[in-house]
Amino acid sequence: MSRDGSGKLKNDIIYVLILLCLRIARMIPRKAGLSLFGGIGSGVYLFPDRQKRRMHHNIRLILGDTLSGSERLALARKVYQMLGKNAFDALCLRNADDATFDAIVSYDSLDDFEQAYNLGRGVLVITAHLGCFEMLLPFFARKGFRSFAIGRRSYDRRIDQLILQNRTGDNFEYLHNRTQNMLSIVRKLKEGRAMGILVDQDLKSGGVFAHFLGRLALTPDMPIRIAMKYAVPAFVVTTHRTPDDRHEIRIGTRLQFATSGEFEHDLVRNVEMVNKRISAQIQEHPEQWVWMHNRWKRRPEHTRWRDALNIDTLASK
Repeated sequence: MSRDGSGKLKNDIIYVLILLCLRIARMIPRKAGLSLFGGIGSGVYLFPDRQKRRMHHNIRLILGDTLSGSERLALARKVYQMLGKNAFDALCLRNADDATFDAIVSYDSLDDFEQAYNLGRGVLVITAHLGCFEMLLPFFARKGFRSFAIGRRSYDRRIDQLILQNRTGDNFEYLHNRTQNMLSIVRKLKEGRAMGILVDQDLKSGGVFAHFLGRLALTPDMPIRIAMKYAVPAFVVTTHRTPDDRHEIRIGTRLQFATSGEFEHDLVRNVEMVNKRISAQIQEHPEQWVWMHNRWKRRPEHTRWRDALNIDTLASK
């Protein structure tokens, strides 16, 4: 079979599996669903692939000095189990009534967030692939905040359509990053909406080098640029699963950005601050982050990225 043919077959299988998971998530009780999907995640871990190898490499790179070999293996298995559970809850909670949702999801005070939202300039919700992060967009919509999120287009049109359907609903919508430039995003923020964006992955579009889990990582800087340039309030918001299979959302207080007057220097320092907050949550719940992403792929010493803004370079000046 040709490479194109095998690729199409793989996409067909993934598409059918997603449809099956969607149907199952709507049919079975949550306790059974968590057990089933968690078991599927644990089962997937048993099959070697490139992502699994990368996950082991990253865990060893970041946590190697603090965990034994057996502890690193146990963490890796737990990561896949949590991915399965969070996938189920992302589907299950999507259609839950408010009473059921609030019984499963707790959160700290929304007062600071509501005050920022009421300014009418929009709000940036900066987050990471931690816990059941898919739940955050509908969470803010449920609480009365008009919301939208920006994300990548899927490699398969049918899968992309399913993602759009699951990430769009009453009071919130999902947009592709390739069809949205900074000005179109700013226009939506000026309509008073909250924007959710993930900043814990290495993107081809570039960014600035700031520490992530203690190691320099190329970090998207677009949301921080928008917040600084247009005075948009911003929050780092994360969620994690608790031992009793509930979810806890941490909203915290509005970010206080550096404003020395040197925009590019302030930008890097502010990205560093955001990464520090996200890293702290990952360190607290390492089994709930996507360690299989190639987070530290691009290095500052590489010719292409040598001129990128770098927190270490600024600190040496």
